[in-house]
Amino acid sequence: MVEKKFYLESKGDSQRIGLRAQIVSFLIQQDLKRGNVLNDLSNKKNVIVAVSFESKPPGNAEVETSEIEKIKEELVKYLNSLASSDPECYGQIPQDIVATELKDLSNPHAVGLLDLQTLSSALMLEQTSKGVGAMLSLKIELKPLADLKQVLAIELKPLADLKQVLAPLQTLPEILERLRKADK
Repeated sequence: MVEKKFYLESKGDSQRIGLRAQIVSFLIQQDLKRGNVLNDLSNKKNVIVAVSFESKPPGNAEVETSEIEKIKEELVKYLNSLASSDPECYGQIPQDIVATELKDLSNPHAVGLLDLQTLSSALMLEQTSKGVGAMLSLKIELKPLADLKQVLAIELKPLADLKQVLAPLQTLPEILERLRKADK
């Protein structure tokens, strides 16, 4: 079994957009059981990905490292294609993500491995919490729209007056019809 980590780097803010959930989902789809995905606290543009891979039959570290390298490359391709595949959902995911070389888990900061299914559940809770926070701040940001009703009432008042002025014109088709008949 080989355990390695690498950093995903971008010019954009990779930590704000739920990227870790996408990474964990990808790793689970690759049939990996253990790993970890962490925000790099020292650099908001980096995400740390750690994986454990065991080939069948186990024991060939070179083959296992090569498989982790392939998974890393596929992950980068996948993440960079998300924004263009569905801009409404993934438009904020950077398209310039690159991965560093593989490193040992303890180099330079120790990273522990978790069951990826457990990690995915924890990330769902985290995303739900972020969603609640966003909704609460949205309420504050939208508060000025409450005054919009009064502003619109004042601004649309002339239109109500215009409606009264134009009301007699609703009978115009009848009047024109009578005039046409009278001319015959």
